[in-house]
Amino acid sequence: MDQLTRSLVGKGVSLSFGGIKVLKGLDVEFRSGEITGLIGPNGAGKTSLFNCLTGAYSPQEGTITYAGDRLDGLPPARRAQKGVVRSFQTVALCPDLTVVENVMLGLARNYHAGWLSAFLPLPRGRRERDEMRREALAALSGFGLEGAADAFPSSLPPGTQRLVEIARAIVGKPSVLLLDEPAAGLNNAETRDLTRALRRLATPELVMVVVEHDMDLVMSICDRIYVLNFGEFVACGTPDAVRQDADVQRIYLGTDDD
Repeated sequence: MDQLTRSLVGKGVSLSFGGIKVLKGLDVEFRSGEITGLIGPNGAGKTSLFNCLTGAYSPQEGTITYAGDRLDGLPPARRAQKGVVRSFQTVALCPDLTVVENVMLGLARNYHAGWLSAFLPLPRGRRERDEMRREALAALSGFGLEGAADAFPSSLPPGTQRLVEIARAIVGKPSVLLLDEPAAGLNNAETRDLTRALRRLATPELVMVVVEHDMDLVMSICDRIYVLNFGEFVACGTPDAVRQDADVQRIYLGTDDD
């Protein structure tokens, strides 16, 4: 399978709410084997595009495909079954489950017995639960969090909770990983851990897209960057090209005024 067929592609994606155009006929290609950044000021449409890609929103126009298969029209659960996984701006962990159990939720599509069976006192369920726990612990160890596996999310700092959510997103080895502001709320040490983890995650088979306001992180890990403003792309290219783009400096980086 060549590079193109492993891409997540949007063609002519348009989204409106109450007559207000949020996305304006976007053409975009997120390629496997790359980390792609999606940046822009607040209200530019970044999360709306993520929501269209994952099925939370249905664009009025355009198509979305992955590996040549149409995704538009499929509900979020069906897209997740195809390996399209995302994190959210606001941490959404289950407070009644431990950290490792929250991460194990990310493995539900990978096991036949299912989440409920894994907790019943049946041999198959116990085997799957043990395997799920091993995989979840491995994902947590990538962020140095294996020591917090049996804690509850409420006992952890907000930045650590975000890393747990990202571990849950990656544990099932998705084909497409969409990260919405993964560094929000992280301190410098946590951001360094996240940066190293994302670099390790980058494989030829994975499409990874990062929405982020931390420009140092974006510029250091991304192969390509799309810049969105008022529902339209104003630039796309390597970090160096985007950094030097006059429109980006004016609109996003605040060259003319802060």
